Amino acid sequence: MKVTSIKLSAFMIACLAGLTACDNPNTAENAGKEIDIAVEKAEKKIDQASEKMGESSDQAVVEVEDATITAKIKAAFIAESTIKSLDINVSTTDGVVTLTGIADSLESSQKATDVAMLISEVKKVENQLIVKR
Repeated sequence: MKVTSIKLSAFMIACLAGLTACDNPNTAENAGKEIDIAVEKAEKKIDQASEKMGESSDQAVVEVEDATITAKIKAAFIAESTIKSLDINVSTTDGVVTLTGIADSLESSQKATDVAMLISEVKKVENQLIVKR
């Protein structure tokens, strides 16, 4: 349900509640004030909820992008015959890739960094591979 629909629904409920008290002028005036207060509170809560939803969806997008980067790098490692991809773990956070695990040579470790950097969304590669001698 859209935020506008929620606000409209809250306003309509408040109006209906206020109409039941319209027979007595004092009660009607108090009801009107209460309606205004209720609508204002509802709008604030809706705005807060909308803001939290926006933040959550932004975070979800970043996590999906990071997972996509990781998948692309793993696929590139598999395609590269000089890299033993099963011995290398790849994790991505905010576009920064961390390589951990074991490389069979210094050249293989460097090649893993180079291949990871070829992925366009990668901002930086932190190579923490241990070279097995």
